[in-house]
Amino acid sequence: MPAVGRTLAIGVLCIGLGLAHATEYQHGYAFLSKPKYAPNFTHLDYVNPKAPKGGAIRIPQMGNWDSFNPVPPRGRVAAGLSVGSPTDNLLLDSLVDFAADETSTIYGVIADGIAIPEDKAWIGFRLRIDPQPRWHDGKPISVEDLVFSFEVYRHLANPAIQNPLLAFSEIEVINDREVRYHVVESERSNPLLPMRIGTLPILPKHYWESEDISKTTVTPPLGSGPYKIGDFYVGQRVSYRRVDDYWGADLPMNRGRFNFDQVKYDYFRDDQVQTESLKGNAVDVHVENIPRLWETAYDFVPFHRGLFKKSYVPQMRPAGLWWPIFWNLEQPRFQDIRVREALWLLNDFVWLNKRNFDFYSLATSFFHGSPVYASQGLPEDTELYLLNEIRELVPPRVFTEPYAPPPNQGDGWSRDTIIRAQELLKEAGWVIKKNKLVHEDTAERFRIRFVAVSPALGGSFIHYTQVLERVGISSSIKSPEISNWLYRMRSGDFDAGAIWFLPDNTPTATIDNAFNSALVDLPYSSNWANMKDPAVDHLIEKIKTAKDFDTYSAAIRALDRVLLWNFYFIPGMAKEKVGIAYWNKFGQPEAKPLNRITSHVHLWWWDEEKAAAVKEYTGRD
Repeated sequence: MPAVGRTLAIGVLCIGLGLAHATEYQHGYAFLSKPKYAPNFTHLDYVNPKAPKGGAIRIPQMGNWDSFNPVPPRGRVAAGLSVGSPTDNLLLDSLVDFAADETSTIYGVIADGIAIPEDKAWIGFRLRIDPQPRWHDGKPISVEDLVFSFEVYRHLANPAIQNPLLAFSEIEVINDREVRYHVVESERSNPLLPMRIGTLPILPKHYWESEDISKTTVTPPLGSGPYKIGDFYVGQRVSYRRVDDYWGADLPMNRGRFNFDQVKYDYFRDDQVQTESLKGNAVDVHVENIPRLWETAYDFVPFHRGLFKKSYVPQMRPAGLWWPIFWNLEQPRFQDIRVREALWLLNDFVWLNKRNFDFYSLATSFFHGSPVYASQGLPEDTELYLLNEIRELVPPRVFTEPYAPPPNQGDGWSRDTIIRAQELLKEAGWVIKKNKLVHEDTAERFRIRFVAVSPALGGSFIHYTQVLERVGISSSIKSPEISNWLYRMRSGDFDAGAIWFLPDNTPTATIDNAFNSALVDLPYSSNWANMKDPAVDHLIEKIKTAKDFDTYSAAIRALDRVLLWNFYFIPGMAKEKVGIAYWNKFGQPEAKPLNRITSHVHLWWWDEEKAAAVKEYTGRD
């Protein structure tokens, strides 16, 4: 038996039968609010509950994959196996799932009830019995599977999974239907914990007892969800086949969803290739991220004949930041705020966006587009109170100036801006010698190695590097194969990187993973900037422990100001318009603002008449 088996007795409290009659269960749980749907709801408002089953949908993905096991730190997990989002896991069900038309509300899937006592010392779930949740091999999902999953995620999973579970001390088995996840005392005020623990995919204990769950694998594992893994080629493609007798097909959370007989993911090198593959009918749908392609690439005959469509997907979440540049803060030169401000000043996003059809918005917040999380004006009331606690740890401008993008933008480069940037660099000890920026004490040349996830992103840095050259900074831009890019980001082998920051409506975990200094030294941390800021850590703790929504949102706005005025990131752009291009062979429910953009996977259905018209034109399915 693999070594993992020896870890699973840790933190499990079993007390047998009893106390079940005293527990009051609810059908759903809403973050600092009340659930929208009543206990007897039959389906979600944004689905077609009568959607037919059948057909297939082909979706492009970036990069490659090498594992079907989402638990271990190593490996790139295939699409459709997300641990962080139950909606993006086709193979494994969770105790609960999110309703995409609410800010953050969960309803039962494997569980039919959620219980939280007044003192919030634990979070209880009751397993459903009608219909009975079961694995694809027919065995029922049991409390033993819940215990196994909890211990695996706590002790063997990658840090992004482990760290949020530090809030839980143990799992208590009440009886063969009920469990309680006990919460450490310091975390009991965190209203996001029911989502955090309830949305983790449940793992089959009896399957993994004979396999090593701590290692990557390309053997399709056992699941319980609406799909099984079908045909695949490691690194290039993976397809999922719909389970005909899926136990949860008629649950209120699932009715009208998972309509395709097959969901296939094909992997590509970059956005340009994905676009061409879509036009060539090798894939069916693509979320287009390159403005030039969105505006020009789809002006072809199928579009004008109505066989091909493109549209914007309405969103109800913050736009956040779209691939902002960040600095490797482990390097001494980037630890100087004057250097970071100078580099911020020199990036002319307005000029760049003009050449991108004004596709993006000028970002003014890490939570751009959110009326409650994006900082505006000067801090007041609760926000000011929270900032006053750490006044000596934050830049003075947090209290005196509303954040605004760099001045004098739009012409590509501004003489006044360059002069101001040179002044800041000189104050930090960097001077011009023979047209090169060097440190006046060490004679070190100022060079920046930009590492981008794709050639398209790397190309967007070119103008910035030309402006940097004007102040004597030399630079290079690399766009390695995506696995190498990921390795370099995680290992700190870069000077400047870029990654999107796309928070949802309850962004606690996203914030914690991206900015908490406790994660810097952990392998596979998401804090790629290597940020270690006590003021940021303090505000993250305030976000985690907020007892009401006003305090929660105020703490996020305060954090936003501290991040912005420290210039750890160059905010640049926000993508408020999400464009999706697709072959017109699918039925769709009425478009409504939702929390996620992958609704085509779950909510669309195969339309035989439309598909036949596309096939007649293209000559292929």
